[in-house]
Formats: sequence, structure tokens, C-alpha cells
Amino acid sequence: MGLNATTNAIRPYPARTFHHGADLETLNQRFRDAKPSEIMEFTMMHAENPVVFTNFRPLAVAFLHLVSRAKPDIPVIWVDHGYNTPETYRHIERVVKELELNLRTFSPKMSAAHYNAVYGGIPPLDTPEHDFFSRTVKLEPFNRAMQELKPDVWLNGIRHDQNAHRKNLDIFTTGNHGTIRVAPMFQLREIDVEEYVYEQELPDNDVYFDPTKGEEHRECGLLLEK
Repeated sequence: MGLNATTNAIRPYPARTFHHGADLETLNQRFRDAKPSEIMEFTMMHAENPVVFTNFRPLAVAFLHLVSRAKPDIPVIWVDHGYNTPETYRHIERVVKELELNLRTFSPKMSAAHYNAVYGGIPPLDTPEHDFFSRTVKLEPFNRAMQELKPDVWLNGIRHDQNAHRKNLDIFTTGNHGTIRVAPMFQLREIDVEEYVYEQELPDNDVYFDPTKGEEHRECGLLLEK
């Protein structure tokens, strides 16, 4: 399944499509076999105040390319927790410039240097200390972004093949802050996204680290909040 397609899956839909009382089961059935571009076009047609969240992880540039083509001025939320690799920071500068992203950066109230000095650095996984760390450096700034921007739709680039939790999600799901989460690339495989990045000659980020996850297939917490 590729990322580009015609729009034959898009038909008129009632106003106020995205809210927590919406019939998401019907939407998911309707777009089960749709291309990401069709899902994106439908979402942009009916969303009142959509936003994007990204962490600029490997292959995230494919989703950012897709969404910026559909709505160039959409706010792109990025939480700069302060623990990114130098390669990631340089990658972000390049992608923001090339895709002309409307980047909205939100940082923790406590810097990485401050946290390290007071708490001794990133704590071990699966401990209360790590839960506090995740809330401090990622969840709090993300929640602040959502409260400030007040979106009805939160677009993200998750896929069903990334981990066990995401496998049980869907294209359209209820998110926190009253949002509907939309994942246009949900049905894709990693190889599909790799091919898109190659075909579009997009820059990718190969040296990436998320301190709130530690391991590739763990959740950082954003998708677990209600």
C-alpha cells in the first residue's frame, strides 16, 4: 500500500465530524483500505483545528511530507526534551527548512541540565522515578501544547506494526484533550514508508534517542493518556 492515491474514497460527510461522540467505527471501516493521502484529504476537509505531533524519529519525515503537502500551515508540535542527539537537532533544522513546517516547539519547565544536576540523569525504566521523568520532560510540555492550541484533531504518524499497543489502535481513535487522533499511515508497513522516503528523496534521521522510551518498541506515554 503506497502513500499516494486518488480521492475516490472521499465523499461528503456531515459537519462537526471529529468529536468524542463521533462514530469512529464507521469511519475506520470506511477508510480501512484507503490510501494515506485519502485519509489526510478527508481529515483536512472536516477538521476545524488540526495539529500534528512529531518527534522527528527515523522515517517520521514521510508523515511530515504527507501532511505538509495537504495543509502547509498546520501547526507541528514538537517537544524538545533536551536529550536529543546532535544528529537529530541538525535533522530537524533541515526538515523544517525544506518542508517549510510551521513548527511549534514546547520545552519542559526544567531543562535537561537542570534535571540531570538535581536528579542524577535519566532514571531506570519501569520505576516511579522514570514515570516522573517522563511526565516532566515530555507529557507536561505536550499537555501544555494541547491546552494552548486547543485542536479537535491530533494527526500522528503511528503504524500498526510498531508495537503491540499500536497494533490494537486504529486510523481514527479518541485522544486526550477532547481530540480525535488520526493516523493516516496506520495500515502501512515499515517498508512502505522506507520506499516513500527513498522515492521522494527525503532526508532521514538515523541517529535518534528517546529518553522516555529507552527501547524502540516501548510507548513514551502520549498514546496512553486519556
